[in-house]
Amino acid sequence: MSAVREAEVLEFARGRLVIYPTETFYALGCLATMHSAVERIFSVKGRPEGKPLPLIISDWQMAERFLRLTSAQEKLARKFWPGPLSIVVEVDQRVSPLAQDRGGRSAVRMSPHPIAARLCREAGAPLVSSSANRSGRPPACRLEELDPELVRLSEALVITDSPWPGGGLPSTLVEIVGANSVRILRAGAIPMEEISAAGFEVVS
Repeated sequence: MSAVREAEVLEFARGRLVIYPTETFYALGCLATMHSAVERIFSVKGRPEGKPLPLIISDWQMAERFLRLTSAQEKLARKFWPGPLSIVVEVDQRVSPLAQDRGGRSAVRMSPHPIAARLCREAGAPLVSSSANRSGRPPACRLEELDPELVRLSEALVITDSPWPGGGLPSTLVEIVGANSVRILRAGAIPMEEISAAGFEVVS
């Protein structure tokens, strides 16, 4: 990163919101460990309370520091991470409560997008990765599709570098419900057939 980019990362690490590309869509994010910043995302998105924000991590070192993976969760994650599979897992208590459910769990994925992964790595903690749109509105995969009102309200740093998001389907969201069983909570970029082919039973 250039000197300017380093300054931007420092600003982000101090609590500024950021709009950045992922492998699917643009995300509105912040450090998941900064509760006040996470609160602002809820506010600018108009997101209902009680609906935790999803997270991304950069690499397995960050997974070891911030996730409490069971053996089955780790087995599944190692099949599909980095990639668009979000897994409901227990997270470290440094993560804002607004990004956790009542059981201390978050929907987490390891992003393969180089900008998302690098931003996360440079910041040193998981990133909130909520789609960069007001709740109920379509996500954006091009800069010109970003909602100007969302950008204005969030006062976010907008990352304009390529590669841009790939679009398509959002990440598939799953939870482990048995030693080798997976429930799909949201269908997405990774189809059920690929999860089954990886050796997991998909249950309803």
